[in-house]
Amino acid sequence: MPPRQERRGGESGPARPGAATLIASAALVGILAAGTAVLVRLVLDRGLHLLYGVSDVTVAMGSLELPLRVLAPALGGLAAGAVAWAFARRGSQNVADVMEAVAVGRGRPRLSRAIGPALGSVLAALGGGSIGREGPLIQLGAAMGDLVAHPPRFAHHLRRAGRRAPRLSAALAPFHIPPFTEAQRRALVAAGTAAGFAAAYNTPLAGILFVAEVMLGSLALDLLIPVAVATTLGTLVTRALVGVGPLYGVRDFAFGSGLELFGYAAAGLAAALGGLAFMRILSLGEHFFQRLGGAPRRGWLPALPRPLRAALGGTLVGLILVALPSIAGNGYEPIHQVLDGRLPIATLLVLALAKAVATTASVSSGSPGGVFTPTMLIGASLGAAMASSIASLGWTDGASLGGYALVGMAAALAATTRAPLMATVLVFELSGDYAIALPLLFATALATLVARRLSKESLYEGELSRRGIASRATIGERIARTIKARDVMEPVPACVPADTPLGPALEALAEGRGRLLYVVDAGPLRAISLTTAKTFWRGLMHGDPLPAGSTAGGIASPVLTVSPDDSLVAVGEKLFAVDWGELPVVDPSQPSTALGVVTRRGLLGAFDRELLQRDALMTQVSAAPGGPDGPELLELPDGHRAILLPAPTWMIGHPLDLGLLRTRFGISLIAIRRDTGGDLAPRWQDPDGDLVIAPQDRLMLVATQDELERFVRGPAA
Repeated sequence: MPPRQERRGGESGPARPGAATLIASAALVGILAAGTAVLVRLVLDRGLHLLYGVSDVTVAMGSLELPLRVLAPALGGLAAGAVAWAFARRGSQNVADVMEAVAVGRGRPRLSRAIGPALGSVLAALGGGSIGREGPLIQLGAAMGDLVAHPPRFAHHLRRAGRRAPRLSAALAPFHIPPFTEAQRRALVAAGTAAGFAAAYNTPLAGILFVAEVMLGSLALDLLIPVAVATTLGTLVTRALVGVGPLYGVRDFAFGSGLELFGYAAAGLAAALGGLAFMRILSLGEHFFQRLGGAPRRGWLPALPRPLRAALGGTLVGLILVALPSIAGNGYEPIHQVLDGRLPIATLLVLALAKAVATTASVSSGSPGGVFTPTMLIGASLGAAMASSIASLGWTDGASLGGYALVGMAAALAATTRAPLMATVLVFELSGDYAIALPLLFATALATLVARRLSKESLYEGELSRRGIASRATIGERIARTIKARDVMEPVPACVPADTPLGPALEALAEGRGRLLYVVDAGPLRAISLTTAKTFWRGLMHGDPLPAGSTAGGIASPVLTVSPDDSLVAVGEKLFAVDWGELPVVDPSQPSTALGVVTRRGLLGAFDRELLQRDALMTQVSAAPGGPDGPELLELPDGHRAILLPAPTWMIGHPLDLGLLRTRFGISLIAIRRDTGGDLAPRWQDPDGDLVIAPQDRLMLVATQDELERFVRGPAA
């Protein structure tokens, strides 16, 4: 059995899909993401009509008797929690997983794991839960990007048909799409994420900026075109099925004198502080319900399963609904009232606080959903309340409360997401009013500045930080920080016991490839360096004997070590501080044992492989059974690369000709990976001249770039 190749960038190469294929795939992603978003909307709308006879959830809750107002959210939370718990048994997934896949290309937002949150969100919303829909829609969009990014899985039924009918297999061969590279897959997931966000709010530009500012922290040009194509097609589908125009209707808010800008700044500041307070309430709610779930279990609090926690959260929402039915749902309906300036200041303040508490009760207790639209309602309420309170100063006449509400919406989003441009463009697209652009820019910039001074992390950065991902770093740094020393370490170096006589120890150092000989005893790991050994070798050359009774432990010195969990960044910083070009990897709980070594050459190879995604210097493999545990980085011959390549069209349906591969192309065929179909894992096969190449086969090759290009073109080229 050949070694299993685990690679990030190795599927790049001459057979990768071109720009046209990537753009067409991005368009398909946008259509699928918008289609799923519209489907979720339709299911929720039909469900509300079926249960309550209306599509407005706040009206539905207001029409219920008081006991039912408490019972409905509790039952909705119970159902949502049960669905989320059932799907989580197959693997949990949330928006942070999507961010991880987009930001560093790690993990896959699978459709099977996105369906559960979407269904749970609908059930919770049908019960009157205070949650947003954007979270599940983003997950569904990203899952569509992942689905299209893996053609072998996406066209599974076609391949099965091809295996059953050889003629059909031959007919499908010209349409075989090579696998996307890691960068292209990441672009398609980002495209699906943006399209899902755009479909949720009918805001294509904000969808692009959501990926750029929130997911990536920067505008990556290699992602811009696929993301733009996906959001364009997704928005067209959404508008064709849902309707054209801003989500909150076309509004006209006049911006008068420059003095009024101070009033907008005050509204933005109030909304920003409200957004930060909402984040704090969410954090407290998560901590409380985690303790209810037994993580950790302390004091009198019982351990409750997720469905019961979600039901308890729904009950809390129901108690608030008794007095304030408008907090039900994501906040879309009451935002209209706030923008129209129909609510007094006391109601606005109560609405903001009640929405924060109710959303925390729903989301933190286990009901899947987002907090984006609830944040906008909180910001709009506080912005309008501030406008009412300063109307007596002459900065506003009270007729433009809706404009201040819009500014509050944007400021609250900017404070919680640290994405001022996204917040500005989103609210501008939601309102369709260009006159409000200047106050929006000013307020979001102020809100972001205040948020950075008062809070360490944004609404989405906390989860990434807990996963060890630097959310504010560049894409390259994020990738470097996600790769650990254990991923790039080489086999355990030569070690000798501390009581080894000096002569044999020096011989072991001379015969080894490294510049250190590690000495093991009960204490922390030590080593003998070449610099230390030179002193004794020089004496031996001049006829001086080694000191009698000297041992390896007697001349060994402490060495700098790295932990298996240290990132490439930390490893690079420590390697820079030493002269011998390698560091032992040591488990902090067992400081006397070396698990392996990381070398300067290995670090450069890892950067080449992980950041440049070339696989031109090294490739990562897993050892065969019986060998050392874990993956190993192997150095490739000069100018060669290892690649897992789809079988070229000219080989499909023909017996394998190893002689032709070697003599005509100079290709070294290591193994063939064959998809067995169904739920069975692909199996590796040794190269065999009697083997007929099938469309689903992928070839593990070692060759130069020129050899690979000639191989793909075929003998007739």
